Parts: sequence; C-alpha cells; structure tokens
Amino acid sequence: MTKSFLILVYSIISIPEEEKVKNVVAVILAAGESKRMGSSLSKLLHRLGEHFLVELPVKACLEAKVGRIITVVGHQANKIKEVLKNRCEYVYQEKRLGTGDALRRAVPLFNSFNGELLVLPGDAPFITGSVLEALVNYHRKKRPAATVLTAIFPDPASYGRVIRDGYQLVKKIVESKNATPQELKIKEVNSGIYCFDTQKAISALSFLKPNRVSGEIYLTDVFEF
Repeated sequence: MTKSFLILVYSIISIPEEEKVKNVVAVILAAGESKRMGSSLSKLLHRLGEHFLVELPVKACLEAKVGRIITVVGHQANKIKEVLKNRCEYVYQEKRLGTGDALRRAVPLFNSFNGELLVLPGDAPFITGSVLEALVNYHRKKRPAATVLTAIFPDPASYGRVIRDGYQLVKKIVESKNATPQELKIKEVNSGIYCFDTQKAISALSFLKPNRVSGEIYLTDVFEF
C-alpha cells in the first residue's frame, strides 16, 4: 500500500449539487460496547438533540449522497437497527475484535467495488455531508491509497496520534494506549474518518494482525502497509 496523504478540514465552503460524491460506499463502525460510558445503553443510542448519536454519521452520508451505506453492528445490534431502519445495509460483528476486524466483516458486500470507500465511526456527531464531500474530492484529486481526516487538539487525551514522516505524509497512527511518552506529546489526532481506494484497502486488511498489547485488530495499522 502506497504512502497515504492527510487532509485537515477546518472549514468547508458549500459544494454545488453536481459535485456531490458518487460511486462511493460508506461503512459505519457501530459494533462497539461503549464500556467507558458507564451505561447499560450503547453510547450510540444516546440522544444528541433530536437524533440518536448513531444517526448522525448516517445523516452526513445521506447529505453527501453516498451511493451505499453499510453499518457494522454488534453490541445492541437490534436496537441500532431499529433506529436506523432501512437507511443502511447491515453486517454483524459477532466478536468485538477491533476496527480492522469490523471493516473486514463488511468486505464481502463490496469486494469487487472499484470506487472510493468511506469509513466512519458510529460516534461522529459533528461530521457533515460537506466535510465528507471535501474528503472524497481531496482524495480523488491526490489519488493516494488512503486519506485520513485529522484535527489538532491542545489536549488530545485518549485520541490516536498521527505520526508523519519527513515528507509530512502519514507514517502511522498510534492508539493512545500503545503510544510512547514522546508520541503522546503529539497534538494531531485521528478522527477515525477515512477515504480509501477500495481495492487497496481490501488488500491491506488482509495483512492486519492483532495488536500485541490489546489483542485487537486496528484499522489504523493499514497506514503501515
């Protein structure tokens, strides 16, 4: 997998209707157990205003006129499906083995697809259709294997850190619990929102191995291939 570019989006101008993204599949990762919430209810089923949290990335995909939306469900799958109804196709992740494994579960649904692949977490409440459009259009212009949406936080807390190489390309993304003290000082963090060349992503997924610390398969490890 070739080196990946990075996009920072702070403000996006409105994009004409004819430039809305087409030939894109979106996969929303919504199988996690939300253990840190301390609630018996998945965090994705908590409300933010008039919407359930899990509805918001789906809403953004619909605003961007993404051609196909697939949601990977697991924990409290039936409740999430009741909320989203027929706005998505669904894939079930039986064991919660990480984001890389979650995306693998969905691959059979787009295995021969040659357009762009968007991947979003189920808890991305502030993502908008216009940002997704900008992400896809940037990716199409630069033609990398993958593009990641990042942000700069004064206090990155538990977010994954973005490690760049000497050319300012993304070298790797390190989960905070696996980061070194030096890596934890980095302020640039991973949003968990990506645009991939679909076939290159599928190829990279086949190389992913469980993390030695957590045992999870991290989607972020594709940036090292």
